[in-house]
Order: sequence, then C-alpha cells, then structure tokens
Amino acid sequence: MPRVLVVEDSPTQAQQLALILEDAGFDVETAPDAERGFARLAHDRFDLVLSDLLLPGDSGFDLCRRIKADPHLRGIPVVVCTSQADPLNVLRGLQAGAGGFITKNRDPEEIAGCVWRALARPPATEVLTPVSVVFLGQEFRLPAGREQLLDVLVSAFEDVVHLNGQHQANLATLRELNRQLADRNRQLQALADSERQAHEELKRAESQLVQAEKLSSLGRLVAGVAHEINNPLAFVLNNVAILRRDLGHLVKLLGLYRQADPILAEHNPALLASIDTAADEADLTYLLENLDSLAARSGEGLKRIQRIILDLRSFARLDESDRKDVDVNEGIQNTALLISGRAEAQGVKLVLDLAPLTPLTCYPARINQVVLNLLTNALDACPDGGTVTVRTQPAPDGVEIHVIDTGSGIDPSIRDKIFDPFFTTKPVGRGTGLGLSISYAVVQEHGGRIDVDSTPGQGAHFLVRLPQDPPLNEVRPAQSPDAAV
Repeated sequence: MPRVLVVEDSPTQAQQLALILEDAGFDVETAPDAERGFARLAHDRFDLVLSDLLLPGDSGFDLCRRIKADPHLRGIPVVVCTSQADPLNVLRGLQAGAGGFITKNRDPEEIAGCVWRALARPPATEVLTPVSVVFLGQEFRLPAGREQLLDVLVSAFEDVVHLNGQHQANLATLRELNRQLADRNRQLQALADSERQAHEELKRAESQLVQAEKLSSLGRLVAGVAHEINNPLAFVLNNVAILRRDLGHLVKLLGLYRQADPILAEHNPALLASIDTAADEADLTYLLENLDSLAARSGEGLKRIQRIILDLRSFARLDESDRKDVDVNEGIQNTALLISGRAEAQGVKLVLDLAPLTPLTCYPARINQVVLNLLTNALDACPDGGTVTVRTQPAPDGVEIHVIDTGSGIDPSIRDKIFDPFFTTKPVGRGTGLGLSISYAVVQEHGGRIDVDSTPGQGAHFLVRLPQDPPLNEVRPAQSPDAAV
C-alpha cells in the first residue's frame, strides 16, 4: 500500500485529504508544517508527499526544494495542493521540482487520480536540463521531463475546465439573483418612499400632539396647584398675621405676670420655684425675644410661596389662549424664576441680560415654553461652575432671544439632527427628544426662526428670532435651521 505524507497546517483540511486518499487505497500520515514534514521524511519511508502551498514558516515550495536537494529524498514525488488555481503557482511548483499540482476544491476522485499519476510516473534516471519558460514577464527554469510537463499541463487544463464550469453556473445563478434583487429593490424602494412619507407625517403629528398635550397638561397642573394651594395659603397667611398680633399681647401679659414674682415669692415660694423651672426649660427669655421674628419669617416664607404660584400662573398664561401683545422680558423673567432653583442646585450661574423691548404679538405661553426648553437643555449641558445667559435685544423687524451656555457643546455630526422629534443624547429616562423639536415648531408657527452655533467643549448659542407681528395662523413648511448665528 503506497504511503503518502500530507503536509497541511489546517487540521480540518488535513483530515479531509487523509480520508480521500485512504478511501483511494493509500496509507496516509500528516504533518502540520514543512519542518515537521521534512523530519518525518528523514526518519520514515514515504512514496509521495502531498503538501499545501501556504504553510507556517517554510512554504510548500520550500519543502519541495529541500526534498529535491537531498540525495536520499529527491526520488520522492511531490504534489502541491492549494485552494486557488494560479498559473504562476503551477510554474513556481515545477521550478521547485514538484511532480504535480492540484486545487483542493476538486472532486475526491480527481485528487486521488492526480496522486496516482504522480506515483505512476517513472523517476528520472538522469539530471534533466532545465527548460526556460517566460510567463507574464517572469522567467522560470523548469527541471522537468516531457511527461511531467504534459501531466501538469493536463491537470492545469482540468482546473480551467472545472473553474469555467463553476463560473458559468455562478453567472447563471448571479443573473437570476440580480433579476430577483432588482425586483426586490424596486419593491423596497416603493415601500421605503411610502414609509418615509408616513414617518415624516407621523413625526410632525406626534410633535404637534405632544406640544399641545404638554401645554394643556401645564395649564391643568397650574390651575390645580393654584386652586389647591391658594385657598389654604390665604387662610394660613391670615392666621399667621392674627397669631403675630396676638403673640404681642401674650408677650406683654407674660411680662406683667413676671412683675408679680416678689409677691409670689412671699406668699407661695414653691409655686414660684415651679414657674422658674418651667421658664428655664422653655428658655422663656429667648422665646419672648424671638417669637415675633419667628412669626415674621414664617409670614415671609408663605408670601414667597404665594409669589411662586403667581409666577407659575404668569408663566403658563392660563387665560391667554389667543395671541396678544406682551413684554417678552416679563415672560423670560418668570420662566427664569421657575428654573432658578434647579440652576442653584447644579452650581450653574443664571444670568439675565434683558434689553428694553417693544411689545411682541405672540402666544405668550408657547414662547415661555420655548425659553424653558432652551434653558433646560443649557442646564443639562453645563457642569458645576458653568454659566447660562439669556439675552434679549431688539431687531429691525422683531426681537431676538439668545440662550448661551458654557457647557459641553454640540458635536458637528449630530447638529443637523437636534431639531428632529425624539432625537436625544441624554440617558434613558432623562429626555424624550421633543424639547428642541417643539421649540422649533413653535418658533415656525410664529413666523420666526431658531439657529444654533456651537463648538464642542465651548458651549452652545441658540438664537430665536421672532417677527414683531407675524401673519395670523402662519405655519411654515419644515426646513433645516441654519447652523450659524
């Protein structure tokens, strides 16, 4: 039984070639690289070597040259096996002394037949004069006999026929797949166009619905808060005022009682001792001195709550559902008051730089919502110690509102997306991606525009331009805002 050494670094390929040759009647051993393959040849007898072309370390050509250079091994035929049929590799193999060449994707019978032909070829009895061959501008010296060259030529031609058959079959399959793909692309394009249009309409509708719902919810919230707090707040304020008045009488009365201490000491010293003990435990002197200021501070705190409720009502403009002439600065001040507590908690300085403005015709609650959204985003972007500035100034045809922060800025890659509905860079649960989209829609509704200028790491500058008297119910078609102020 002929013995074959298979030199192949892939265990899977080595096992596959071994099974093919064993089924064809060969005794097969394997080696994972050229070095160990050559060592096996030095210590054991083999009738043929079937070597992969690409191996770790020395290649299959290097192994072939070493075998042909060894006087004891040069008679062993070497067949080079590779995954690609390259004519240059065929010539390189012949130049190295290979006795055959075959690709791995051939049928098992063809691989076994190539090995049998290489074994059946009689060994050369004399040193052959190398034949010079020029192919694609390269010269090869082929030390091979006529039968060997013919056998390799036939093998290479078989590869060409095999590959051509595969190519024709692949071309037919490719043409059919291309036809199916073109049909599918047309269908997908039609669906994509329809879906894109529906998606744009849905985004616009959702944005408008969310905006309307947010303003409606804000109105209901403010109305509920005002209703639930104002009545008991007025009741408590009145009671604190009465309590403060009555506390004065009590303090005066206690002072008069203490003037009777000498008489009480003479007639009932035990009672006086109990009174003094109770007064010490209550720190009566301090209590009498601070009761009035305590009541006064409580009254001031309640009045602050009352002012906050009034500011919240003013921000929401509950009874102003129609357009009217308003002082934009007043709305900005009310909005800033509502968010000032959050700015203070974050360590962010909130600066108002408001120039005198002529009254602006607008929907006041919606303009306040725009300012609130821009301020909220600016605070989210600012670190501790940052600054958010709101600046207003008159323009030839209206007013300008600037919101400037010293935060992280906006990456240029997402600047064109920031006004898209539901686009957000905030963590899940901290943002819906609707604030800027709603603001953009409100500004458009007023016939204005909103622009942004930002440098990453240096903050952002949003500029809202509003006309003095926009056309009634104007709604402009959606367009991308300019990226520079």
